[in-house]
Order: sequence, then structure tokens, then C-alpha cells
Amino acid sequence: MHLLCLLLTVVTATGTTAGPLRPSWEAVYDGGQHAVVGPVHAMGRDDWIASLGRRGLVMARAGAVVVDDTRDHGVLGFFADAPGSLFALGEGELIWHFDGKAWTEEHVAPRPPRGRRPFAAHMLYVGYLDGTTEVSRPVAVGLELALVRQGNGTWASPPPAERARLASTGLLGPAFPPPSGCARAGWRWLTPRAGAFSCHDGRLFAWDAGVVTARGKLPGPCADVLNALVAGGGDLFASCKFATLWKLEGERWRRIVAPAEHGKGLMDIGSIAFAQGCLFVAGKRALWRACDL
Repeated sequence: MHLLCLLLTVVTATGTTAGPLRPSWEAVYDGGQHAVVGPVHAMGRDDWIASLGRRGLVMARAGAVVVDDTRDHGVLGFFADAPGSLFALGEGELIWHFDGKAWTEEHVAPRPPRGRRPFAAHMLYVGYLDGTTEVSRPVAVGLELALVRQGNGTWASPPPAERARLASTGLLGPAFPPPSGCARAGWRWLTPRAGAFSCHDGRLFAWDAGVVTARGKLPGPCADVLNALVAGGGDLFASCKFATLWKLEGERWRRIVAPAEHGKGLMDIGSIAFAQGCLFVAGKRALWRACDL
């Protein structure tokens, strides 16, 4: 499992409401026997994008489904810095930008000599907007990287101290005093400017422009591993250990029955997205959508 999936880990759990939600799942994309559907991002009910690993990207827009070749650079994450503007981040320092019409490759690292540097040194998978300057700057972060978008659309690595701050913010969240008794356990960006963090006692909080709001406790499987957390329609949705899905109702979590891929339950749910009342779930071979939650 990717290291990013382990960033939100807690040691206690809470109860959930009775009766799971049983939505009507539809496979909006099935890549066949060998497809790998990775990170997913949704812009609307019929507008979505997902990674196919090193095979590229699959994107649905205006009723058409198109696969783009990322030239053996697997996409590991997406983030939208503005309406109609989307970034794909991936292996080999890959950064693609979608302006609402077409993709542009804005950055990619030269392939290093074989065995020279570890793979982790070239990964990007988290994006957010840094608001510490007069104009908010898109930032792309990996385990060992932090790149900042310049005014001309190129990306550059800042000086070491600034790079360390940006990387820490991207992976661990902004620096702020935690709530009383909270030892922060992890962070997830919900938008490019806001996110959520957990405490080691299982509590979950939302953070937006310095305002912290309690959101109850994580359910049992999410207390072990929280794969993904997204916001939508005022609710929170999570994918967790044992391929479980959850919806936060008030301060209580309710189980969502996950789709059955090829007649079997999903073995893992690494990515989810929400847009226009629809929850999207990435399986091993297919992308699923439910709009009756």
C-alpha cells in the first residue's frame, strides 16, 4: 500500500449509525482485464478523470471518453486550483495541466541514470495552493519534492528552507495549534485551500482558513487505515481498510455498501471523488459511480 495511505492513522474508533447505505452503482469505465484505475477526480456527474497507471489517463468530457498517453509516467494525484483548471501529478516529476480544453505538459524530469536516485525522489502526488504570498501559488509535493508554479507556467524548486516548509504543509497540513488534547495523526486536503486532520484519539476535524471544526470520530476500519477522504454537498466520504466506504452524517459515520467488481467485492479502494451529488470509486479495473446517496 502506498505510504500516503498511512498518513492518517489513529488508535481508537467510534460507533456508526445502524443500517448501511445501498446505492445503485454504475460502472462508468471498465478498462478490461489488465487496466489499473488509480487516483480519480470528478468535475461533474459526467465529467471525470482517472489514472490508468503507466498506461496514461482516461477522461470523460462532453459525452466522450478519451485515453491520453503519459509516456510511461504513472499519474499519482490530481488537484484543481480553479474552475476549469486541473493538474495531474505523477512519476518522474510529471505535471500536466488541463485548461478546460486540452492538456499541456508543464514539467517532467529527465530520466536519471539507472540506479542513480531512488524512485521516491521523482514522485509528485499532492497539490495545494500556498496562500502565504500575495498571489496564491500552486504547489506540487512528493516524498522528497516540492515544486512551485511560476507565472509563466513552469515549475521550480524553491530554496531549501522554503522547500521544506512547502513539503511539510503539503503532506502534514498547515502549522496551527491543535485542539485541546489532540496529538495530530495526519492530514488530507479536501480542497486546494482547506483540509481535515485526525488526532491519535480518533477525533476528526476540518480546517479552513484557520477555523477548526469538530467532525466526530473516525469509524473502526478508518482508525487503522484511511485511504481517501473527500468532501461533497456538506458531507464527508471516506474509503478505508477492508475496501469499506463511509459517509459522515452529522458527527456519525454510516457504512456504504461498495460496488462489486466482476461479481466480487472490491479488494481495495484507493481513491474516491465527489461531484454534483455523485460519489466515484476507483476499483482495480473499473471506475464506479453512485448518485443516490
